[in-house]
Amino acid sequence: MKPGRALVRWAAAVLLSCQWAVAMAQGTALGPVGPEYFGLVLNRSDARQAWPNVPFGSWRIWDAYATWPYLEPERGRWEFGALDRMVQEAQEHGVRVLLVLAHSPKWASARPAERGGYGAGLSAEPARIEDWQNYVRTVASRYKGRITEYEIWNEPSDKSHFSGDLPKMVELTCTAHRILKSIDPAIKVVSPGSAGGGKHIQYLDDFLAGGGARCIDVVAHHFYVPRFGPEEMVPLIRKVREVMQRRGVAALPLWNTETGWWIANTDGTPDHALVAKGGWRKLDADVEAGAVIQRALLLARAEGVERFYWYAWANRYGLGLVDANDKPKPATKYWRRAVEQMRGKEVRTCVLDGAAGRCELVQAGQPAQTLIWRDPTALVRREGPAGTTPSTDSVPH
Repeated sequence: MKPGRALVRWAAAVLLSCQWAVAMAQGTALGPVGPEYFGLVLNRSDARQAWPNVPFGSWRIWDAYATWPYLEPERGRWEFGALDRMVQEAQEHGVRVLLVLAHSPKWASARPAERGGYGAGLSAEPARIEDWQNYVRTVASRYKGRITEYEIWNEPSDKSHFSGDLPKMVELTCTAHRILKSIDPAIKVVSPGSAGGGKHIQYLDDFLAGGGARCIDVVAHHFYVPRFGPEEMVPLIRKVREVMQRRGVAALPLWNTETGWWIANTDGTPDHALVAKGGWRKLDADVEAGAVIQRALLLARAEGVERFYWYAWANRYGLGLVDANDKPKPATKYWRRAVEQMRGKEVRTCVLDGAAGRCELVQAGQPAQTLIWRDPTALVRREGPAGTTPSTDSVPH
């Protein structure tokens, strides 16, 4: 590389780090962090699974065999046993439930033979809107007062998840909104959550512009950055906020209903091709993953994200916080520590300066504290108010 070009790139990198530092200091204050901010995508289809040993306040029921094809496998024949149990577990543990309404059973599918990411016909819209109406009404009536948050479909900007067109997704969302609100006005309708940047953010823009904006209470997006650290979520979050501003829904809450990283298995389970050959960045199951967890939760909150659902607690692709044998990975202790550090405090500002960063946390009646990291694999450490001695490493040994 020529010296002149190298100098230009170095200067650009320095300028970028300064811009990030200034911009991150303008984070959106949301008030104290409540338990509901810490969410998990949790598959509890197997009753023998142990309840997670980490604190969390929100549960997104997805990849748990609880979508429409499993609830109504044949027209008029309903099977609620597994979902009843999951909802009961959530109530017993004081955890809020976000249920995803999605997938057409083959008998109701507009294209029952069509291949999709979850099986033939499931990614298509229903052939008859009346069947969708009955599904939404039946589920919402059964769980009235117990489930008050519903997300419409999952990642519809990906054809393997939804093969219908955008106007059809708007119709499904607005139909569900009307029915859900008629059953319980307190229900929150969450927009379909697309994943990543580029065309996926454009899908959200088009969805809102096409009529979806009037049929939601929460804007959802999946801020996946699988090849990078959590700092790369920040520009994605800001692009989504630009869309929200442009489409007149800037005042609505923004939820990250799914994000995760590839965390190494510790039980000998082979790496899945989805991540091993998909260009994902692999994290070790301890310190490296722990650093990503802590920084992701801090940075998203500083950018005004009101919910953060980690994908997932258990996952066969290597994205889980537990191994295939249901044993928690070492990284879970850093999740617990992040909750301890953040809960009850307001994440006032975060500043990124190259590979280093710091976030200021404020709690009523207490001195402000700063959480810092020195490089992308560093664990977050806590510092007290100015003039005091920094504490030891915030992670228990």
